[in-house]
Amino acid sequence: EGAVGDQFAIMEVPKAKAKSSAVRKKILEDLGEMTIEQAMEEQKGLRARAEAVIAEAEALANAQAQQVAEAQQDYDEARAHVETMIEKETEAAKAFKEVKDEKDASLGQVAEARTKLLDTQKKVAMLEVMAVNARKMKELEEMRKAATTAAEAAKKNLMEQRQREKDALEATRKALEEARQKAKEAKGLGRGAAKQRASASPAGEPAAKRAAVEADTVPAALPDGEDIE
Repeated sequence: EGAVGDQFAIMEVPKAKAKSSAVRKKILEDLGEMTIEQAMEEQKGLRARAEAVIAEAEALANAQAQQVAEAQQDYDEARAHVETMIEKETEAAKAFKEVKDEKDASLGQVAEARTKLLDTQKKVAMLEVMAVNARKMKELEEMRKAATTAAEAAKKNLMEQRQREKDALEATRKALEEARQKAKEAKGLGRGAAKQRASASPAGEPAAKRAAVEADTVPAALPDGEDIE
């Protein structure tokens, strides 16, 4: 637009005489090698092109205005349709809320019934566990009593066995003591008899013969101090 204005300004001739020469000089400088006729033809072409651009712009603006009007009409129709749909959706939402409230109430009752059922099942399971534990405790108590009885019987048998062994050892000790005492007594008697025979035998009887007689006299005697064990 600035260039067009400059070119149209060439055709404007200032009326002031003081400035006419300067303007003329400026115009001639802008023309360069072109003649005035050529410059006028160029300006006419520029004006025609500018008018065509303006007409095209006006047509485009009219078309846009038409499109805006049609878009506005479409918008108004769409808005009316949307408002109608919103009303219907509101009614549907209200009906849905009522149905949902009824459903929630029913679900609440079902949940409450399930909770009670679950609590009852838990109580039954706990009672069953308690019954099983009581039965196991009874069995364990019976097993403990049986084990205690068996342990006491085994302890009693062991004590009785030890007592019998102790009595047997004591009887054996007494028997050995009695045998040892008898052996000593038999040995003493044998020696006394040997002395009597020795004193009664002739003086010239050999000593070996007297020893044989002593051995025949005390056959069951034990050596002095020897234990049968």
